[in-house]
Amino acid sequence: MKLQFPNGKIIDLSMTKVMGSIVITENDERSLEDFVTQAKSFVRMGAEFLEVGAMAYPHGIDETKVNSVFGAVINEVDVPVAIHSDDPEIIKQAINTGATMLITTDGLDDPEVQALVKEKEIYVCIMLSRNESHDDEDDAISRLSEFFFEKIDSYMNAGLARSRIILDPTIALASLPVRLKVFGGLDNFKSFALPLCISLPRNLPQSDEFVEENRTLTLTAALFAANSSLVQIIRSTNVSEVAMAVGLWQLMSLKNKPYGISKAIIRRFRGLRDKVKNITSRH
Repeated sequence: MKLQFPNGKIIDLSMTKVMGSIVITENDERSLEDFVTQAKSFVRMGAEFLEVGAMAYPHGIDETKVNSVFGAVINEVDVPVAIHSDDPEIIKQAINTGATMLITTDGLDDPEVQALVKEKEIYVCIMLSRNESHDDEDDAISRLSEFFFEKIDSYMNAGLARSRIILDPTIALASLPVRLKVFGGLDNFKSFALPLCISLPRNLPQSDEFVEENRTLTLTAALFAANSSLVQIIRSTNVSEVAMAVGLWQLMSLKNKPYGISKAIIRRFRGLRDKVKNITSRH
């Protein structure tokens, strides 16, 4: 399974990859240079994708800074950068600026966004993040599957290529038991035959303090995801830890990998190890 981007860049998803999450918080006082520094750091630590988006709060979400941060970041890195938003205007501006992936719940429902996504051949990561009740643990997977079926059918009817769709079963407003139920049942989404992307810990559009404060849980979940061979992309703000954990797990699992992939894992892990070592020594 590979992702082919308009600029000719190809990313092989036969090994789980890490996406660095750049989260703009409420009243964020960081400068554009600060965000660019974070983006470059994520790439050095092993992120092969980046995403930019704003965190939601009880009274809503302020995305006024998203496009300026996105524009600053995409001009300074050489990895695909995703825009995370449901706002059609923000999405359109980001795509015209160079976004190669859209992470959204219903932002693609807008006809103008659909036309632009088709024109630019953008990947779309569909996730369920708001305006839904997810208190029923037993029903979570079926509700998610129904949501994905409806969205995929709608977008394909609008002319979007199925090969450009990615699914994210992360449910932003769900309780911990529901999220664990979904995570443990990732194999239920295998029938879609589409790449899966998950967030560890969950940062956009809502923070996940339980996992954020217990990093062992984050790494355990990351290893489970990498070992399951079901999750192709892990989105995280803890890039170095997740990338190292996943890289080490893949290295330890070489006996199950074809020779060519085994060599690729070794090269990737060594490069990541050296980058982290250099970053650590500078501090």
